[in-house]
Amino acid sequence: MIQRKKRIVLFLPHRADPDQGVRVSADLTPLELLQIAGLPDQNGYECVLIDAMVEPDYEKKVLEACDGALLFASSCILGFQVAHGARVAKMVRQKFPSLPILWGGWFPSVAPELYFQEGIADAVGLGQGEITFWECVQAIDSGVDLATVPGLAVWRDGHIVYTPHRAVIGFDSIPDVPWHLFDFEKYVALQNDKSADWKVRHKYADPWDMKPGTPLRGFSYYSSFGCPEPCTFCCSPMVTGRRWKAIPGKLLAERLLECHDRFKINILRFQDANFGVHEKRSNEFCQALVDAGSPFWWNGTYEIETIARYKDPSLDLMRASRFHMAALGAEAGSKEQQERIKKKIDIEGDLESSLRRLNERGIQTGVSWIIGYPNESRESMRATLEWAARIKYQFPNSPSDIFPFRPIPGTEDFDAAVKLGYRAPRTLEEWGACLEYKYSFDDIGLPLEVLKEWKRYGVAATFYDNLAREGSGSVRQLMHRLSGWRLRNQNYTFPIEQKLFHVFVKMTGQKTQEDVIKRDHTSGVTPSAPVN
Repeated sequence: MIQRKKRIVLFLPHRADPDQGVRVSADLTPLELLQIAGLPDQNGYECVLIDAMVEPDYEKKVLEACDGALLFASSCILGFQVAHGARVAKMVRQKFPSLPILWGGWFPSVAPELYFQEGIADAVGLGQGEITFWECVQAIDSGVDLATVPGLAVWRDGHIVYTPHRAVIGFDSIPDVPWHLFDFEKYVALQNDKSADWKVRHKYADPWDMKPGTPLRGFSYYSSFGCPEPCTFCCSPMVTGRRWKAIPGKLLAERLLECHDRFKINILRFQDANFGVHEKRSNEFCQALVDAGSPFWWNGTYEIETIARYKDPSLDLMRASRFHMAALGAEAGSKEQQERIKKKIDIEGDLESSLRRLNERGIQTGVSWIIGYPNESRESMRATLEWAARIKYQFPNSPSDIFPFRPIPGTEDFDAAVKLGYRAPRTLEEWGACLEYKYSFDDIGLPLEVLKEWKRYGVAATFYDNLAREGSGSVRQLMHRLSGWRLRNQNYTFPIEQKLFHVFVKMTGQKTQEDVIKRDHTSGVTPSAPVN
């Protein structure tokens, strides 16, 4: 029996603000923390993992676990997690001022100075964290200065000191995830909880061939680190150096089949930044699943050019393995903007054909777009709106979502936005409000006519997807047909039917999304109905 050593407290902040009536899809397991816990757990340290999403009394649990602990560590990405994680870390610092606090994740990696300025970090990990965290644990336990550990930012004499760079390593140097550290059934319970009118963010659509009413046992997994793409709006080029390291296909299938046997999962979501880089690896993974009877559905992020270059047998194999949805980033509708953001997708040649190849195989596609890049022309934004509508109409029930540009630290576009006058948030609390609201646009100066058309597109797409819960079936079907006409013709002028629907719902005394969710400003149907 392993004699456990000192305690390590790992905390995952809320990804969305529950006070807004919002929570994230509970198939998102705390992989950020499970990944870094592998080596300490393997070497006998007691790892206590606390995820705010599934622990209502997380503050009490955090403080109890920190009493006598070796260290407290957390991770976050841009969004509410930044603010919430900072609040909890400040609580820990106040209660246990000498307890070392470590941070990792995408946002701390590109803005470490904020964590030192607010007094809630002894070190911030930069980039890939498994080995760096393990060496931090050993250094703290033996009393060695963290400045000797590569891959960190530390605070010395009032300024940041960067320790030597740590190269990206392969997964053969990292142990498998210590799944015993978390209670998967808590996530399953949330996935199937119908008792509250939560607005759930980041939930992927259920597989088209899943029987209605099937209890969800969604699971998430990291199979690779990094991304080779040079996109100017993403911080991955800086954080990962455009390196991509992945678990080999057959080994990946073996590990996930073990997870299926252990947790009885029925849907798997890969949280990789770019799952499909290597076609041979994808084929090996899919073939291994097929050989095992393809016991679960799975989805992941693919590049459009990846789908365009994959051979037909590779796509057939994906479908046979029960791949049910590809998350694809188109990002811009004009060739000019594609070149500027270094995405360089052949929108005219590859986008529709790639989506058609997937949809013909019964694989759903989800396409994301961005408008409002630094110095982006109105013509470019309009081209994006037109392409989004075209794709939405051609591929019903597949999302084609448009988001406002967000200047993310550590990106080329962030620097460009600052040069153009963008005033970045100065505190972690302020950064925590970024990305919270789909229609938050005031700080990037969208032209009024573009903003109006974008909003109207969003409402039309919602009706076209039959996502409106209000009104009778015949009324919703009428709205679906009218919205289809608007999308097909890209005509959003005089949206009288949307206004009348809003009035109809109110006059008939039905509970609307606006009534259920008082303070959330993300897109919906009646709350977002245009008023001008």
